[in-house]
Formats: sequence, structure tokens, C-alpha cells
Amino acid sequence: MSGKAINLLVAGFAVSMAAQAIAADAIAFNIPAGRLDRAILIFSAQARLSIALADPALGRVRVKAVRGKSDSATALRAMLSGSGLAIDQIDARSFRIVKVNVPQPVRPAKPVRVKPATPTPPPAPEQTPAAPAPELIVTASKRETNLADFPGAVSIVTFDNRFGSTPGGRGTSAIVSRLPVISSTNLGPGRNKLFIRGVADSSFTGPTQATVGQYLGNARLNYNAPDPDLELYDIGRVEVLEGPQGTLYGAGTLGGVIRIVPNPADLNDFSGNLRVGGSATASGSDSYDLAATINAPIFNGRVGLRTVAYRSLDGGYINDARRGLKAINRTVTNGGRTSLRINPGNRWTIEINGARQDISSRDSQYSESDLPRRTRASAIAQPFDNDYTLAEIAVRKDWKIGSLVSSTSYISHALNTRFDATPPGVATPSLFRQNTSIMLFNHETHFSRKRAGGKGWLIGLSLLVDNEQQTRSLGTPPAANELPGVENIFVDAAAFGELTFDITRRLNASIGGRLAFSTVTSQPLALANTGADPLANSNSTPFLPHFALAWKPRDTILLYARYHEGFRVGGLSIASTGSLQAVAAFAPDSIATSEFGVRYKDPAHDRFSASATASYTRWEDIQADLIDAQGFSFSSNIGSGRILGLSASAVVKPIPDLKIETSAFLNGSALKQPAPGFERSRNNDLPNIARFGAALTSTYAKALGADLNLTLNGSARYVGRSNLGVGNRLDIPQGKYVDTGLDARLGYKGFGVTLNVTNIANIDANRFAFGNPFTVALRKQQTPLRPRTIRIGIDAAF
Repeated sequence: MSGKAINLLVAGFAVSMAAQAIAADAIAFNIPAGRLDRAILIFSAQARLSIALADPALGRVRVKAVRGKSDSATALRAMLSGSGLAIDQIDARSFRIVKVNVPQPVRPAKPVRVKPATPTPPPAPEQTPAAPAPELIVTASKRETNLADFPGAVSIVTFDNRFGSTPGGRGTSAIVSRLPVISSTNLGPGRNKLFIRGVADSSFTGPTQATVGQYLGNARLNYNAPDPDLELYDIGRVEVLEGPQGTLYGAGTLGGVIRIVPNPADLNDFSGNLRVGGSATASGSDSYDLAATINAPIFNGRVGLRTVAYRSLDGGYINDARRGLKAINRTVTNGGRTSLRINPGNRWTIEINGARQDISSRDSQYSESDLPRRTRASAIAQPFDNDYTLAEIAVRKDWKIGSLVSSTSYISHALNTRFDATPPGVATPSLFRQNTSIMLFNHETHFSRKRAGGKGWLIGLSLLVDNEQQTRSLGTPPAANELPGVENIFVDAAAFGELTFDITRRLNASIGGRLAFSTVTSQPLALANTGADPLANSNSTPFLPHFALAWKPRDTILLYARYHEGFRVGGLSIASTGSLQAVAAFAPDSIATSEFGVRYKDPAHDRFSASATASYTRWEDIQADLIDAQGFSFSSNIGSGRILGLSASAVVKPIPDLKIETSAFLNGSALKQPAPGFERSRNNDLPNIARFGAALTSTYAKALGADLNLTLNGSARYVGRSNLGVGNRLDIPQGKYVDTGLDARLGYKGFGVTLNVTNIANIDANRFAFGNPFTVALRKQQTPLRPRTIRIGIDAAF
């Protein structure tokens, strides 16, 4: 038998054996002819199979259209017929498409005598299958919608974990540096607020809900707390949905949602990696970081455990002239995550997840403009501590008619803040303490069905309970006088759903809504002789609608229009009355956004792709956490406003080894109807959002040999000018700078050496003007970028 005949026989046998493992029940397929990489994404979704490519180059192979009812095996054979490709089975539901030398029809030839083939060594192990690329699926849609079909503004960031321990690039800052549509305050790790699409209420942290919902997989990370700033080790990707996202995610997602997707436990192979690095900071102290990941199958194919642990020390770079100290703002982070994944069979998956992270900052990171560079004068240290614990159990079941996902999580979050409250010119120091304790329970179960072209449906139920207690004290250390605090208990129960259907072959529509019952129970703590109501209750039953249209004039272009809403409930806070012994309520606020966008081609597979979005937002009765003239925090409704936004992004691959990503936004916001006391004599922009921002990232990856490779990554981000807060007293400018970075890695097999440089130009710009609420009104505070930092690291995978 000839070698070509043997290849053909082997290919046919592989297809036959794999086909027997694929479900034989009839499925309604609708797969257009075209590139294989796009076709298998649609096929995988319709057949509910996992199908990958052994070589990314195979994605360019043209395959045939498949339409009509058929079993999966017949449909796959029809799609691949004549392509020279075969199927390699990995497990019961996972397959890989490989290339075989299937001969083309030729004229019969005379038999010839051939010598026996010389045995050849087995081929080198293939690289990890590269397709389907994870960034093509928007899992935050809760229906695993293909990016090409999603009718909304979405950004997907993938991380090369070899660079994941770059100083200044860990945690949420790694996302912010890549996406200018996201902005962050810079009070310090674990104490910042995030904003998306210009939806920014204030720079300060209090009992109001965050405007951005953050998720680790299916578990909600926050509700009315600052960004927990989890380190992004062993993370597959991050998805950012611009908001509001009230229909799918409920209260407190006015600006949008950030969903962190960790790498899942592998049930079949043992693996791990280790990363260690040391850093030197100009005019500052040294740093180090280390992280390790272990993946261990416990019962092969059934149970696996994946664990990541890390520790980092970020050396300080702020000096204190009054106390004669240098590099006072050192921060230590310890943490880890673990995931136990169980596959009991019959398409069930169970995950038990946990995360723990402790951030301890020895002092705050602001300086004063009338003192030498990166220097301030304070009477006492101002440390901060953030302890965060997460536990979750998630269950998934896949049927042919749809998928069930249920997640139950519990979070314990403690924040301890210290500020120097010593009045100017006073020798005796005064310390302000604020302790916040948060317990968050969240459960959600939803059932969904995904179909080709973005069609499908989703229904779900959710329950959230958040208990926040805030206590305060003020006085000369170690003695202190207890001040009144507040407790807010939020309960939100909701039913939600979404349906996407065809109007014509290239036009579909989405309708959805969320009906919620929300209640807030608030009471003052340690409040004596005030005559205040000891208990306050408020209830609301909002309905949040959602409408969208998606039109594909061509397979590579998507035009969409979308309308969606969001809301936040009210609560109780310390009042701004000049007295420390009073509390007051703040009312709910609501938001509505209309957006229009276009998406061209696929950033994962095409040499050029782009997207653009225009949006108009109305924001009524805006809640904000503020500070009064004495420096004490309070919450209030500051009025109503509007936001006009325009954002665009593009990915260019001029050569196979080079990828260039760029994005930018324009923003016009205004507090159109300010509440009394929040008017501004000049412009009345919303705080912390620049009118313009942009980012540019380029990545060059080159194979220098069979096992040697070089990767280079350069980035630049422009942060435009914005203001600290609303009203004339907090009309303090910030921003207007360019931050740059460079990463390089030389890798040999599983070993690599990295060089990372942040703030290459060593600029000293003011990225956030708030460090101490008791002296911010003096208009001298600055929060400079971390000085130029050079890191050398090693990583090893096994």
C-alpha cells in the first residue's frame, strides 16, 4: 500500500473514530462557508463541543457551509470535506483539528516498486492548541456571545503572564494602563475607585455603591467598597463591558462591569510555574515580587486543583521632612487563589473557589507642592490595611437546549484607614481612624441558550445581601474619642431575562429587563444624644429595560444601537452639618445610556480590526461621597448631569510577529442641574474624568530558534486633565501626562529572563490630587507617579 493511501486511511479512521464520540442527535446547523477559525467557533457553540486547532495557520483554510438538521459527526465531516484536515479526539467532548496529507484526485499511474520507507523519529510535541482564541467569546454577556455578534461596547484584555509581575503593572493598574476608557483614583493599592465611560461620582470613598461592578469568574467582588485590587497572576483574560449593565448585573453597575477570568484547573496534566523578580526605583527603595502556580489532577479527567500564591514588596518613594524619614510609603501584598474543579460526568462541572489577599501600606503616597520633589511634612504615619477573603461554589450543567450556571459566593472585606488630622501649626498630633467592615453574600442562577449569530435567550434569579459597618475615632494617639458611625444593610432580589432574535437574515434585535426588589436598612452607630432616628428603611422596585439592534451588512462588519439603564439605592451617612454627631440619608440615583457603535473584523485573526462607539448618558440625582470643610467624609446627592462619549480602538498586525493596539476616547460631561452648594464658577465637569485620553501598545514576538524566542512589549498612555471634585472648593486640577513602559523577555523552552521598565521618562506628574482629606483644601497635595523602576526577573514553567 502506498504512503499516500496510508495517510488517507489514517485520516479516514481518525475522522470515523472521533465522529463516533460526537453526539449523534440531530442539531439545526447554520454555518456559513469561510475560514475554518470562524467556522469552528460557530460549530462549537451549536454542537456544544470544544474544538481547537493544532496549528493557528489552519484557521485560514476555507471550509464548506453546513445548513440544516444533522448529527454533529455528519455536519463536521461535511464542513471539512476536501480540506485535507482530520479530527484528533482529546476527550469525550474535546477535539482538535489537524492537517493530513490527503491526496488530490489524479489519473491512475502504473505501479512502481518502492523501497521501504526509512523510519523517522516521532514529531516534536505540538504547542498548546491556539484556537478557538478565548478573546473571541464575551463570557460577561452570560450567554458566551461571539465578539463579532455582541451589540455593545466591550474590551477584552489578554495577559502574557510572563510580564504579570511588573511593578506598577500588577492588579487593576494593568487593566487601566491598557484601556483609557477606564480611569482610577490613586490613593493607593486596595483603596481606589474605578470609573468607566466617564461615569464618575467622586474621588472619596464612603457608603455609596461603586459605579463599576467587578467579578472574578461568576463571583461578585464588590458592592459599596473600593477596588479590592486583586493581583492578576494566572489570569486568562479580562472583559470590560461598558455600562450601564443593570439588566444583567443589577444595582451598582452604572459605569459598567469588569470581569476577571482566571485560568481553570486542568483535570488531566500536572503543571506549574514560578516567577521571581527584583526591582530598583529611582530615588526610592528596592522591591521584590514572587509568585507560584501549581496545577494538579487529583483523579485524572475528573478532579483537579489549581493554586496560585504570591507576595510582593513595593518599596517606598515618598519622603517626610517633618519626621525626617525616607521612602515611607512601602506596601506589602500577600495573597493567593485556589480552585477545585470537579467533573462528575453527564456534562456537570463543579468549582469550589477561594481567594485571600492582604494589602498593608506603611504610609500614604502623596507629596506637597511647596516641598522638594516627592516630599511632604506630616506629624504621624498614615497607614492603610485591606484584608479581603472570598469563597465561592459554582455549578454548571450543559444540555442540548441550554446551559445552567449557578454561583454562590461570600466575601469578608475589612479596610482600616489612618489620616493625620493635626491642624496646621499645632504641635500635638491628632489621628483620625476609620474602620470599615463589609460582608457580602451573592447568589445567582441563570439558564441560557446560545445560537448562531448572537441569537439566544437568558433567564435568571439573583439575591444579594451586603452589610457595611463604618466606625470612626479622632484624638491624640493612643487615646481617641469615638465618633458616630453608620451601618447600611442592602438586600436586592431580582429576576432578569434577555432574548435575541432575527428580524431579517442580517438584522437581529435584543430585548430584556430586570425587575428588582431592593431594600436598605440603615442605622447610626455609637450615636448618643442626637435625637436622630435610630433606624431608617427605604424600599424600591425598579425595572431596568434593555433594547438593542445589531445589523451585519457584511460578515466582517457589525453596526449596533443599544439602550440600557442602571440604578443605585440610597442609604445613611454622616451628615455635613459642622457637627460630628449627626447623620443624614442620601437618595437613590439612576442612569440611562443610548449608544451607537460599529465593529470591523476580528482582532484575534485579522491583520486589521477596529471598533468605535458614541454614547449619550443621563444621570439623575447623582450620589457622591464627599468631604466637608473640616475634612470629614459625608454622602449626598449633588444634582443631575449628562455625559457625551466617543471611543475608538484598532488592532493592526503589519507583519506576523508584530501587533499594535491603540485606543482613545473623547468625553464631555457636565453637572447640568447641580444641587445647592455644588455649583462651580467655571466649567462644571464631573470629577476625575479627562476630556481626552489615549493608549498605544505594541508587541513583537520572534522565534530566534527551535526553542529560543524573544518578546518585546512597549506601551504609552496619555491621561488628560481632570478635576478632583465638584464645587469650587475641590476644583483642583490633576492629570495631563504621558506614562510609558517597556517589557522584554528572552525565553528558552520553559525558562525565561525578563526586563521591565516603568515610567521610562521618570516624570513627576500629579495623577491624583487627594492624599489626606484634612489638608486637601490647602491645594498643595500631589500624588506623583512611581519613579522610573527597573525590574529583572526570571520565570520557569514545568
